Formats: sequence, structure tokens, C-alpha cells
Amino acid sequence: MNDLVIKIGLIFYISSILGYIYELILCYYYTGKFFSHGFLAGPWLPIYGIGSLFILLINKYKDKPLIIFALSFLITGILEYTSGLFLLKVLKMRLWDYTNRILNIDGLVCLLSAFCFGIGGLIITYLIEPFINKILQVCSKEKISKILNVLNSMFIGDIIATALN
Repeated sequence: MNDLVIKIGLIFYISSILGYIYELILCYYYTGKFFSHGFLAGPWLPIYGIGSLFILLINKYKDKPLIIFALSFLITGILEYTSGLFLLKVLKMRLWDYTNRILNIDGLVCLLSAFCFGIGGLIITYLIEPFINKILQVCSKEKISKILNVLNSMFIGDIIATALN
């Protein structure tokens, strides 16, 4: 695997897992119970991984945090809305509902969620990506590739198991 593929894989999985943890904490805060809104069984929410990959595309604005925030807010808000709409219309699933939140659109996205994802964009840009760059400098590509291959196998297995159920 080359450096870019490794970086993309690491950012995807780290963000997907951190998104899962974020959602667990959020659900516990609102309901007093731990549960995942995801449709996969594993400890990841791929929408967060996909969102983080989109945020990588705006890296050229790294020296302008307000632009990173604003673009992250917009990009992830659009991603959340279109993903929610797809799940609702095609798969007949509603995994989240912001209907009772201020400034929501069809209950699929709201001001607070987009704001939090804007903050997430800053975290990806200024903390996670530099951390991954350090990992790439310190660790061997072979070890990281093996870890990514295991994660890929688990992730694909999770998707297959979910599709068969």
C-alpha cells in the first residue's frame, strides 16, 4: 500500500470509530443508555469516516480555520442529509431524528449536528491528520498495512453479515 492509501484507510477507520464513540456518548447523554444508531454491528459508523475523507479535500485551507469550520459544517451537513434521505427512502430506515431540534431539515440534519460536525472538521484537520502523519513517519508501512487489512476484512465481513440479516 502506498502512503496515500494508508492515510485514507487510517483516517476512515479512526474517524468511523471515533464517530461511534461520539454517538454512544451522545445517546447516553440524551437517554441514559448506551446504544448505537448504526446499522453495522462493529464499533464504527462509516458516515463519519466518509465525512472525514471529504474534509481531507479541503486541506488546502488548513491555514484558515474558519473556512475549514464553515466547509466542514456544509459538507458534513449535506452528507448527513443525503445519507439520511437515502436510508429513509431506499432502505426504509431512520437511524436518527432531529425533528424536535431547532433549525432542522426534515429531521435529518439540524443546526446543532452541523455545528458539531464543523468542530469535527477542525479536529480532523488539526489533530487527527497530523497524528496520522506522525504514525506514517514512525511505523512501518508493512505493519500499518497489516492492521488495515484486518480492519478491511472485519468491515467487509460486517457489511456482508448485515446484508444477509
